[in-house]
Amino acid sequence: MHKLEENCHDRQRGAALLIVLLLVATLSFVALSATEKTSVSAARAYNERARSENLWRAFGAETLAVAAIRSAMEIAPEKLSRDDPWVLEPLIVPIDDSIMKIYFADATTCFNLNSLSGAQGLGSEPATKSEFVFLVRNLGLGDFEGQRIADVITDWIDEDNSRQVQGAEDNYYTALPSPYRSGGQSMASVTELRALNGLTSEIYNALRPFLCAQNQSSPSPLNVNMLVPAHAPLLAAILGGNITPSQAGDLIAAMPPGGYSTVEDFLAPAVTIGVDPATIDAGRLTVTSQYLTARAEIVYDTAILELTSTVELGSEGAVRVIGRRIGAEQ
Repeated sequence: MHKLEENCHDRQRGAALLIVLLLVATLSFVALSATEKTSVSAARAYNERARSENLWRAFGAETLAVAAIRSAMEIAPEKLSRDDPWVLEPLIVPIDDSIMKIYFADATTCFNLNSLSGAQGLGSEPATKSEFVFLVRNLGLGDFEGQRIADVITDWIDEDNSRQVQGAEDNYYTALPSPYRSGGQSMASVTELRALNGLTSEIYNALRPFLCAQNQSSPSPLNVNMLVPAHAPLLAAILGGNITPSQAGDLIAAMPPGGYSTVEDFLAPAVTIGVDPATIDAGRLTVTSQYLTARAEIVYDTAILELTSTVELGSEGAVRVIGRRIGAEQ
């Protein structure tokens, strides 16, 4: 009897020890989880603080960029060129605990997608559509493809459901496996092209460097002084499609230091290779810029933030921000 009681006590002690071990393991797991969550929360809070700091610095950089552009316009309001010092080199702002750089660039050396439609529709703007088709042709995609893409873009922008010859309206997009509707308004970004019918990644990547989505339904004046050889297909399209991209590249390469003083000076050598100035919209070319971009890069500790601001240059030296994008464009 005594031996049975001892065995019972041994079993109870063994069960108690097992329970204690299970409790220790459970509490250890709970403590580890709590420590991990605390560490993650602390890291998240730190990163959020760093991001907030960078965001405020970015808005400060935008204010500095606007001031710098305004100062540049006061010095030479009649002409802007790619040789201007503020375009060639970034503006570096000294900050104790971070690095801030502001890069300036022209935003007129592009074809405005919103000019393909607007309130009047594509039919009333044949010159605009022709220019786009010439551009697509110069990129090696062909006239037929240019016509098709122009129709698809027009249907995406316009407010009606009347389909262009090769376009696509809501009845196409809503029938897709993941349905959505067409924009029905001006494009806010060139990246919208990726949602359009038939705009493959290959076509998008070929067109992207030459396109923009400006907040107007007409082509914006292109600053010839900001052109670089890579813009040759665009310039050839604007000049009526009568010259090759190679010839347009020669015109760009012939630009004098500091750029041209007038559009007539730029067109003078173009006449010798078959360009008729009378066929070019008088307001399509200029020697200054209506739109610029200021891209701020801020590095604070381990956080990096990029803010790109689109700036419009108005009459009498007016400078205003009309758009912002946080992060790199995809």
